Amino acid sequence: MASDVLDAALGEVRKLHATAGGDASSTTPAVIQFLPGTRWVSVEARNYSTAVVVQVAPCPYLVALKTTDSLATVTDLSETLQDANTATVATLSSMDTAANGHYVYVGSHAPFRGVLVDVVLTNSTVSVLSTDYWNGTTWANASSTDGTINTGATFGQDGAITWTVPTDWAAVGLATAVATTGTAVRERNAALYWVRFKVSVQLDASTTVASLVALARSTAYYELVAGRVVNQIVNRGPGGFAGVEHRTDAGTANVLVNAATLSRAGFP
Repeated sequence: MASDVLDAALGEVRKLHATAGGDASSTTPAVIQFLPGTRWVSVEARNYSTAVVVQVAPCPYLVALKTTDSLATVTDLSETLQDANTATVATLSSMDTAANGHYVYVGSHAPFRGVLVDVVLTNSTVSVLSTDYWNGTTWANASSTDGTINTGATFGQDGAITWTVPTDWAAVGLATAVATTGTAVRERNAALYWVRFKVSVQLDASTTVASLVALARSTAYYELVAGRVVNQIVNRGPGGFAGVEHRTDAGTANVLVNAATLSRAGFP
């Protein structure tokens, strides 16, 4: 069996795929998230049906901040949305309009082409989501496609919010882009590729999201043929990665992602 191997002193080892034998992979992109503490992963595909290759790409870790007062104060949702635990959810209940200071900011060390969203309690109020990015001078509309919209209501279902990666997207600190003096904004000076989400109408009083994971900048994925295994040391967290995006070129397959800590630190 062919394998790309990096030597590592592994600690606790466990699977990240939810289904024994690997999670189903199809031509629709899906994500397997890394657990907190992940420092090494192994990615393998099996049970190819029509598929020639399984395409994979790392998901950049997101800093995710919710504000109801234009960043004077924030709620840090980064771990809640990327901890691979559907029991921990981020509350977007009654998220209001930008005119009232309500935004969700997500930023990463690398550009990304969108986010995959797992909605738990759906919004049913008709409301349109807009996505802005920083172009080096001002916030500009990214013309996103909202796959979470259901009968006119954003966050009405699971789905991907995607955009064409802007050529003029610039890394910036929020203190520069928003001129915030909010001491609660930990990343106010960190130069990240930020987008901000805003809604046209206030959301339902009970809207929650289990995960919001970045999709890789490029769809020129790494390709796994049958029998190929990739072993990789990773940095899970800010400046690193949050999971693995996968899809097939055609047909279906199953993807297995196993993970380990390095040293003696264990998974939570």
